Amino acid sequence: MDYFLFTSLAREISRTDLIGIIVGHIIFGFALTQLLDWSWLKNLMSDKDKEKMLKGYNWKDLLVDSAIIAIVIGFLFLLISLFL
Repeated sequence: MDYFLFTSLAREISRTDLIGIIVGHIIFGFALTQLLDWSWLKNLMSDKDKEKMLKGYNWKDLLVDSAIIAIVIGFLFLLISLFL
């Protein structure tokens, strides 16, 4: 039943609305990133721990990271295709 509610919402929203929502989220995310203080990130790990972590990073970690990114991008395309 919820699926039909979602698809009826997809019919009511226009392409312009969808583009406005996506662009608005991107602008909001960029502005929030610029407004927040990110200086605390430098103090999370010591330089020795950072080097140790980067040396332990291998191709399996890269594969997992790229798979997560691919899933997120695929989910975004799925959402966009429902509305267009």
